[in-house]
Amino acid sequence: MKYIIIKGSRSSGKAETINAVCKKLKPESIRRLYFHETGRTFMEPVPSSADISDGTYLVTVRKKNILMVSNCPTEQRKKISHIMDSVMGLNIKPHLAIIAMRGLEKLKDYSTAKELECYGKCIYETKIWRIPSNQFSLTDEWNKRVSYLTAITLHNI
Repeated sequence: MKYIIIKGSRSSGKAETINAVCKKLKPESIRRLYFHETGRTFMEPVPSSADISDGTYLVTVRKKNILMVSNCPTEQRKKISHIMDSVMGLNIKPHLAIIAMRGLEKLKDYSTAKELECYGKCIYETKIWRIPSNQFSLTDEWNKRVSYLTAITLHNI
């Protein structure tokens, strides 16, 4: 599996960025993953027009599965290895993953970037900052960010 890491501090726009990339990809389907305390994982379909700004989603584009973790593993209190193992337990092997993560993971035993190395190859890693504007989605910086990540994703699926 190939993966993209989007690093940033709290409220830097990681989830919004992943949501915008998802919309530009025009997915065939979107399924939200839920991780139950008992260890069970299940999926629920969501409309293609839905925002995927908080949580973990499996998106299908060009018949390829893309895992989108728009809510950082530390915020979900789920290690990326638990998320990956849960997805694989559903007999789904993502072709690509786009993972949001905090620039500094302060929770004990969390090392998202290091854990991901066991699952595949990082094809792109970026650090983003909050775009200081109420209309951030109209800025050139935003458009370049989303377009570049979308292009990388499409090129690798």
